Amino acid sequence: MAIVLAVIFLWLAIHLYVFFPKKMNGLESIFVFMILSIVNNSFCSVIMENLEWAKAYETPTALTVIILQRILIIPTLFLMIVHVYFRLKKSIAKLILLFFSISLIFAMEELCAYFQIMNYLENRWLIPVLHSSLLYFFGVAALIVFRPILKKGVTMR
Repeated sequence: MAIVLAVIFLWLAIHLYVFFPKKMNGLESIFVFMILSIVNNSFCSVIMENLEWAKAYETPTALTVIILQRILIIPTLFLMIVHVYFRLKKSIAKLILLFFSISLIFAMEELCAYFQIMNYLENRWLIPVLHSSLLYFFGVAALIVFRPILKKGVTMR
């Protein structure tokens, strides 16, 4: 059931991304997706291996869902959040978007606990806040830094 739900989330995220109005071109989206995927994998590795705040169950289903969540689902959802961030004008709307991203990560982690994918040992409430804030910041910062370079162009020698 957990794999089916992960595939449904992935399917939904990809379809939302395809039909979502965008203010970024394809190269910017690919760059932000790569940055989000790297930051997400790094954060999850630190939480699971270094700090040992969470442990994954050693079942094939759990490992498959964790790989899908780390590499595809969360970066795709946060890529859409970055797209929404650049469409919003008011700071309060951007703050609400941050709270939405925190609730999104919290819901995904609750589903992982419910389907026995992850066992959260410590700081159950702190992990989604750190995770969402980190992805939100790095996604927006990566695009802000990369966009002038892309517009200016890079010459190869």
